[in-house]
Amino acid sequence: MDKLRNVLPFYKRKEEKEHFRHNGSLLLEGLIGCFGGRYELPIRSFTARELIRATNNFSEQVNHIDLHGPKCFRGDLQGRPISVQFDGVGSRGSAAEFIIRGIVVNSQMGHLKNVLHLIGCCLEFELPAAVYAYAPGMESLTHSLSYPRNGKLLSWKSRIKIASDIANVLLYLHTAFPSPIIFRDLTLASVILDNSGVAKLFDFELSISLPPGEEKVEDHIRGTLGYVDPEYMMSGFVTEKSDVFSLGVLILMLITGETRVFKDGEPTIPYFKRRLENDQLKHILDPKSFEEEGYNEHEIEQHLLPFTNLALRCTEEKGEDRPDMIEVAKQLRQIEKSVRNY
Repeated sequence: MDKLRNVLPFYKRKEEKEHFRHNGSLLLEGLIGCFGGRYELPIRSFTARELIRATNNFSEQVNHIDLHGPKCFRGDLQGRPISVQFDGVGSRGSAAEFIIRGIVVNSQMGHLKNVLHLIGCCLEFELPAAVYAYAPGMESLTHSLSYPRNGKLLSWKSRIKIASDIANVLLYLHTAFPSPIIFRDLTLASVILDNSGVAKLFDFELSISLPPGEEKVEDHIRGTLGYVDPEYMMSGFVTEKSDVFSLGVLILMLITGETRVFKDGEPTIPYFKRRLENDQLKHILDPKSFEEEGYNEHEIEQHLLPFTNLALRCTEEKGEDRPDMIEVAKQLRQIEKSVRNY
């Protein structure tokens, strides 16, 4: 915070123009690279001064949104509440390219209710800032599992709906554009719940497009340990099945109520998978929610076992043994419907 306050007032217009030209070039290259000529403009551009004023010099950080890199700040822009993802100034290698990539991909998904709505960006800082719509009570899924809102745990219906909604966003990424886009870093922290409990995916910075006609792309290993596809870790190749694996991990976290994929240095996912495979479902369910909702053995088998079995299939070591995202999304819709009608 002190870093921001010390540096921001000394921004010169010349520097702002240079940053705007450089970041604007990255933005255009990103749009063409991801979407060819099939992208929608404009992405609204705000000035550095507008955002400094709107956020009161980046003075109020949003604490219930987990970010791997840039911080999130609350603001008010022309009477509209906003949140600004911004990490100050200073060179961080290719950081600007990743931030721009997140803005590029998010900008083409604003019509989806389960994507955090991007209002625009600011290209005049050395590291671009992303501007999102803000709603009071907005918090990460990590926070929701750790600190129940108003003392009330996420219901099983809510957890299944969250998984289903996020699967649909990932399916859209894989199928709606000239080449599939792999999200690559799905975690509890990349899902935001609004005041009504609606799940919204955000932070598309590590997204990567598959080359036209190809089913995989080679890249440095990026993502969050524990959620990253083990096949990608071994080979260096990202595929659509990489997102399937991460979604499976997220489902297991929703099932167990855990927020960490490592405990005491050991991975938690293999432990949970072993217990599930040994028909010990009720022993790994989030115990607080299990007690609160009062499910009996039959109801667990009927409604929650299909959810856990799908998570097991998604987290198979080999990608060829995992279902495609379209199958995952379809099964989650069916599970959600059966639970909703119960």
